[in-house]
Formats: sequence, structure tokens, C-alpha cells
Amino acid sequence: MDNWTEGYVAEIDYAQAYYAEMAPAHLSFALLLNGLRPPVEAGAGFAYAELGCGQGLTSNLLASLHPGSRFEAMDFLPSHIAGARRLAAECGSLNAHFSDDSFAEFASHDGADFDIIALHGVWSWVSAENRRALVQILRRRLKPGGVVYVSYNCLPGWAAHMPIRQLLRQHVETSSAPMEERIGNALRFVHGLAEMDSGYFAQVPSAAAHLNGLDGKSDSYIAHEYLNRDWAPFYHADVARDLAAAKLTYGASATLFDNDDAWSLDAAAQARLKATDDLTLRETLRDTLSYRRFRRDIFVKGPQRLPAAEREALLRATRIGLCVAAGEVPHTVKSPCGERPVPVELIDALAQGPQTLDHLAQGDDFAETLRAVVMLVGEGLAVPLPGGDAAERCPGAQRFNAVVLRRNRYSPDIRQLASPVLGGGVIVGLVERLFLLARLDGADPVVFAWSVLAERGKRLRRGGEELVSAEDNLAELGRLYGAFESGRLPLLQGLGIA
Repeated sequence: MDNWTEGYVAEIDYAQAYYAEMAPAHLSFALLLNGLRPPVEAGAGFAYAELGCGQGLTSNLLASLHPGSRFEAMDFLPSHIAGARRLAAECGSLNAHFSDDSFAEFASHDGADFDIIALHGVWSWVSAENRRALVQILRRRLKPGGVVYVSYNCLPGWAAHMPIRQLLRQHVETSSAPMEERIGNALRFVHGLAEMDSGYFAQVPSAAAHLNGLDGKSDSYIAHEYLNRDWAPFYHADVARDLAAAKLTYGASATLFDNDDAWSLDAAAQARLKATDDLTLRETLRDTLSYRRFRRDIFVKGPQRLPAAEREALLRATRIGLCVAAGEVPHTVKSPCGERPVPVELIDALAQGPQTLDHLAQGDDFAETLRAVVMLVGEGLAVPLPGGDAAERCPGAQRFNAVVLRRNRYSPDIRQLASPVLGGGVIVGLVERLFLLARLDGADPVVFAWSVLAERGKRLRRGGEELVSAEDNLAELGRLYGAFESGRLPLLQGLGIA
């Protein structure tokens, strides 16, 4: 099997996941914040490729919301691509194409160029040979002015915990039992070492905490994060050097807070960064001073720096929308350097619906409003919206959501629904998804939700206690549905989801 998997875990599929940072509107916003021209004009069509797409949920969801754009995604695990193609077919998405090519095979193909190429969870988990194939793809298929999103485990944040990964992987290799069983045994083995509190675990106190954090992770996450043959964290400088061969220059971080030194660094650290002229060294210093473990970098093929006035004009025209109810927005947000207040008037304005930054800043200092908006987006409370008319995104979103909700009748794996208003995905809880499916099919939401949960052997909890009887579960679901009708349902309706 290793002949075609190349040491990559193929026994267990990767989790279904949508990554908001990969949305074109988010990438454009991050570049604008750093003063760089986005890869496509707001509202224009684009060509998007996702290399190593996993089960393809991000590309499928984005394709449903951007019917005038072209999406190509590949992953060499056939089970991933079979599922991605089935979802695209059920959603009627004619603009999404999936293949099970390897990176080398994809690199050998000719085809139309891309405005955006995304690699999430790929760079740190493939061989040096595959990284060279990726660079070849980026060199040949990315348009001038196009952008690349690449996420990876980074140093020095991962340095202290690399032995845990090594122990887990080596222990898993000692058995031929099913992968889930091997993962459980490996975790228990390493926990036993941690309890000895000697050697590595005595010298690196954070190691035990890191190991404890894995107890709540799924087998799928542990398998694909820790158990591949090829696995390596990188310094940003290493990635920037490799991607320079594809004519790429670092533009910004898709993790917006990583672009704001005042968010995570004290005054002395900020001063040290400002005194560093070399941009690549500055990123290494940022990672060192903040002890960052994961990066979401945006590289640009021929970055164009915007005049200050044009940058501000484009930012002012950017529309921002809340993806949670206004009442769910906290009064303050914690940062590594302390708590930051969330302006009440800003939330009141966004509660009325998406607004341009120009409108949000009326009568206020634009820079202050922008900082507050970046904080909301960075915390996942708001998103920058794509251009174009939300009405054009509605048909695809409705088809996508109907398919996902009907799948939830049998499997709860997909948690995100598509919002034509926001132009992205929104996480919706399992019980809420069952309520929405019942409403879609004209069934009693409470009775239907309980029938599905009971069929799966699930029970609700109230006050920390599991509810055993059907009567108690139905009563609790009735209470939850009442709260849903008055709370979350109006939000989901406002986002074009319900």
C-alpha cells in the first residue's frame, strides 16, 4: 500500500471541514490590510485551485456560493475525491471539478491558470519531493498577481513537542490492528511515560499539557496530523525560500492577528521588530517572540503595493457582516497583551445587517474602526463579504444546504451551512441542523430530532445530567426548539441559511 500512499495515512479519512481563511474575500481583506492589491476585483469571477483538498468541503461550499467562478480541487486519496464528487453532483455544482491526482500528476497537466491556489494542511505533511512538485504547479499555473494560501506547522513553536509526535507514530507502527485501536494504544503508552515525570516530560513541563490536549481530538485528526511518514515543521524563512522558486513573495498572514504586532507582543518586542529591516527575518522574530505553532501564509506572484489613498478607499468599500447574533458578541476580547473592548455602537450597526467599513466609521476615526473590525474578524465573529449580489449566491447555497441537511439525517459530519449573505460557511449545531431539516421537510422539529438522536443512541443532558427517558428528552428538545425559534432561527434566516 505504501507504493501509492507514499507513507500518508489512508486507513482513515480526514474530517469534513470548512476553512474560512481560504475564502477569496478573506484573502483579499488580509492583503488589503497589508497594503497589497487583491488577486481579483470585488464581484469578478475567478479561478480557484485547492491542492490536497481532503474531503473537498471548502471547495464545494465556496463553489456553491460563486457560480460564476471555476474551482479545481485534488487529493490523491480516492475515498476523499469520491465523496467530494458526490457532494458536488448532489448540489448541482457544475463549476467544481475534483481529481485524485498526485501532486506530480497534477503538475504534469496543462490547463487554465488560477487566480488563487490554496494548500491547507499540506506543506508540513508531505515529502520534499512532493513539495518540489507543488512549487512546479505554483510556478506554471498561478497567474501573475495571483495568490497562494499555504498553512503549515512552524518553528520554534513546535520544537518542544516534536518528540510526542515521534513516540505516537513509532508506537502505532508496532501493531497491525485497526487504526483507531492503534491510536488509542499509542496515546495510553505516551500518557504512561508522561506520568513517570522523568527525562523529557520532566524537562519540558508543557509536553504533558500538549499530550492531554490530544485526548479530546478525533482519531481522524490525530492520524492525519501526527502519523504520516513525512512530517516537518518549518521556519517561515524556509517556506519563503522554497516558494521564491515559483516567483512568490510573502504578502500577509491569513490569521489577521498575526499581522498586528500590538495584538500579541509587548512594547519591547514591537520595538525590536521595528528595528529589523529584513522582512523574512522579521517574520522569524515574530514567530519566536509569540511562540507561534501554526502559520497561514499568503504569498503573491508579483505583489502590487497600493497607494495609501486607494488602499483606504478599497477598505472603506469592503462590507462586513456578523456571523453570530449580536447578543453573542462578548463585551471584551482577550489578547496575549490583555483584554480589548468591543465597541457597542459597532455591534449595534452590524446587527442591522452587513455594512461597509465606510458606513461603520461614520463620525469615528477610520483607523480605530478598522482595528475593531479586524478584531471581530480575527475572533470569527464577523467576516468580510465578497462583492456581487447575494441573490446570485442564493440558489447554489440553498441546494448545498438542502443536501447537507438531508445527509445529517444519517451522518452529522458536515457542520457548516452556506450563507449567501456572508459568502461563506457558518457552523450550525447538530440539534439545530435537525430542526432545520424537519422544517425543510414539514415535519415536527421536536419529534423528528428525537427520533434521529434516539436512533443513534444519543441522549441530551440538562444540568450536567444525562436525560434517560424519551419523555425527558422530548421535553428538553421542546425547550431547545423554543429558544431556537426566538434566537438562532432569526439569525440563520437573516444569513439566508433558513
